[in-house]
Amino acid sequence: MKNFPRTTPLRRGRAALVGALTATALLALSACGSDDDAKLLNDGEMVVAMSGEFRPLSHFEGNELTGFDHDIAVAIGEEMGVDVKTETGGFDTLIQGIKSERYDVLIASMTPNEERDKQVDFTDPYYTSGAMMFVPTDSDCQDPTQMDSPRVGVATATTYEDYLKEQDWPGEIVNFTSDVTALEDVDAGRLDGAMTDRLVGLFQIDQADRDLRACGEPLYTEEPAFAVREGNSELVDELNDALAAIKENGTYAEISEKWFGEDIS
Repeated sequence: MKNFPRTTPLRRGRAALVGALTATALLALSACGSDDDAKLLNDGEMVVAMSGEFRPLSHFEGNELTGFDHDIAVAIGEEMGVDVKTETGGFDTLIQGIKSERYDVLIASMTPNEERDKQVDFTDPYYTSGAMMFVPTDSDCQDPTQMDSPRVGVATATTYEDYLKEQDWPGEIVNFTSDVTALEDVDAGRLDGAMTDRLVGLFQIDQADRDLRACGEPLYTEEPAFAVREGNSELVDELNDALAAIKENGTYAEISEKWFGEDIS
């Protein structure tokens, strides 16, 4: 019978410590792997949120949610092979909904900026548009920045509000829960103008028969993107792949033509 070296108490202690550290590391890796695998709140289902107040991007027709963002969400879900559950909330509450794990992704015409980047992760842009001022048709406005201290409506927590707060030409900034409501107040003569997305304003003029017009050129361009929980890089990658796929196979162009009569990508 061979005589094996005896393990001293010190060696046994070191062995136990190494074993414990290894087990801890494996548990940590396992936990990380679980988080990566659980990129969606529920397997096989993607909870997508939007405001529902941004016609024609997201809005209700009767009790049914529809719009460009809604249709893009459905197409993305089909490409990813998951069911899509849509939710709506005030635009200024959507990021908190992502952070509190109520939603998987925002497909809500949200433009990345420094403050939002600190709270969520964004995908590639999914369309390009511009910020415009809309005024009554009988307004003499030719350039918004040359208006004489106008009373301007804007939706709360939007990049349009941020922009207006940095300018010295607005006389009063009036906040609304939705861009469409702000445009309605311009049409009713209660505001000198409202600032919103070019596509939203033009749709209101063409489809809702608002007595409005665009004043001048877009004040700046925007490239909205999808937003997900911070650190959920796997979902960002899958969303980017799905977006590229629906652009390549023509689904995106079909949806865009349906709502805007042009490809806005």
